[in-house]
Amino acid sequence: MERSQQLQKFLKATQNAFSASGAKMDALVVADKIFSIADAKSGVAAKPDAVELPACKYLGVALESAKAEGGPIANLALALEGIAPHLKWGLRPNGENDDATFKACHANAVVVGKDGLEERYDIRIGMSLLAPETRYPDHRHPPEEIYTVLTPGEWKQGTDGKFKSPGIGGFVHNVPNIVHGMRSKDVPLLAVWSLWMGDNA
Repeated sequence: MERSQQLQKFLKATQNAFSASGAKMDALVVADKIFSIADAKSGVAAKPDAVELPACKYLGVALESAKAEGGPIANLALALEGIAPHLKWGLRPNGENDDATFKACHANAVVVGKDGLEERYDIRIGMSLLAPETRYPDHRHPPEEIYTVLTPGEWKQGTDGKFKSPGIGGFVHNVPNIVHGMRSKDVPLLAVWSLWMGDNA
């Protein structure tokens, strides 16, 4: 089955926004691998049961904020808005023991990958949403990862790393297995992440 126009629009908008993010060469190399293989072949079209979580109430205001930025970030927000009703939002992986407050204040959704709108295992693309004043716990994973940032927020890398703001339209690049985390300030945080699964597939 061919990829839907809505999904293709989202993938292209994600690629364009990252290309315009000011990313350094090592991050651009990762992006090129991810989006080149996405362009070269489609995965298996899927229709997961759409699920919303309490934190999804912040999605609308986050998208409106991103659309007001204009340019590639606005285009990405519009594309995300088109697929949002079909997404299966969930809590962070291995977060069963997180406290109830944090569970109510975050949501992740896969767009491409397991439980996404396109099933495949070579790449994984999705998004994270945080309610205002929410800290996403430090974690690590083998796949290399890039973020495209749609709203204000802060990221840290390394156990003793300091939080820094990449800015709206900015980027984050997490090399394999680096400890990293993020937090929102007084507005919701919305970011699209893309992972090169490679040998981790």
